[in-house]
Amino acid sequence: MRTIIMMSALLATGLAAPAMADGSGSPCAPGRDGRTVVASEVSKGLEGLGYRVDRIEAEHGCYEVRAVNDSGFPIEAVYARATGELVQARLR
Repeated sequence: MRTIIMMSALLATGLAAPAMADGSGSPCAPGRDGRTVVASEVSKGLEGLGYRVDRIEAEHGCYEVRAVNDSGFPIEAVYARATGELVQARLR
């Protein structure tokens, strides 16, 4: 049950994030101040949700993440490097 709730929350956030964009173009565009969130912060956030991060790669202003939860469900997620916000998530 916990797995279903975590997956639902993760996917709902991933689907809602593009709708909340402020119209500045790509959600992976660099921030105005030039700062970026480090990959370890994204990893810590996923680990806090019960995921084991397999890989994080920086691509086109985003972090592309592959992770698996404690029940073995793999996901692919995209996080904006400028803000650390989830842009997209899907089951693999």
